[in-house]
Amino acid sequence: MPLWWLILVSLPALGQEKIYPIRVNKDASVILTSDRSGIVVERAFQHKLTLGYPDEDRVSFVPDTRAPIIMLWLRIQNVSPRTMKFDASKFTSTDDQGKMYPALVGDDAMNRILGGTSDGSLGTKTLRGISLGRVGSKPTEEQLREDIQRYSLQSGEIAPGAAKEGLIYFERPSQKKFTVKITLGDLWSQPLTFSTEKQK
Repeated sequence: MPLWWLILVSLPALGQEKIYPIRVNKDASVILTSDRSGIVVERAFQHKLTLGYPDEDRVSFVPDTRAPIIMLWLRIQNVSPRTMKFDASKFTSTDDQGKMYPALVGDDAMNRILGGTSDGSLGTKTLRGISLGRVGSKPTEEQLREDIQRYSLQSGEIAPGAAKEGLIYFERPSQKKFTVKITLGDLWSQPLTFSTEKQK
């Protein structure tokens, strides 16, 4: 097997640059995860949020795409005695130039992800799976749409003591290096900061 093929399959998709959490204030209710890959927010007696760049296991179904999007994994845990509601369409991202991007939800996120792929890239992660000993066939566009829908965070209700988690998507700023501030609507009004450069 040619060496260039191994290098090519191990590279991340150009549109999916990893971003890192940045702690910008000393608010005790906002901390970094122990591995410093995400941010944890606790609203006392209401809910606990964990937001971070998804690990490979959580996005293994996503085709390599050149779509300029940011993918983050959000977990919402309802710690209150009441059912809570949230609306993912109220989430926003603001870049360091002050430009605001609404969350990409539903068909918009799916179309952007699939629109950034080519026939050759739809199977890239499947090829990786085979090279790692997992057998699979090249997924169809319909299968990919189902997977994106299944793993995306859907607006709705969360019962007391329950949790809901999934991927959220935003348009990626055009700059190569960037910082974004993510707001999560009614869940947390203060922005949570992520950057292509790790905090020192």
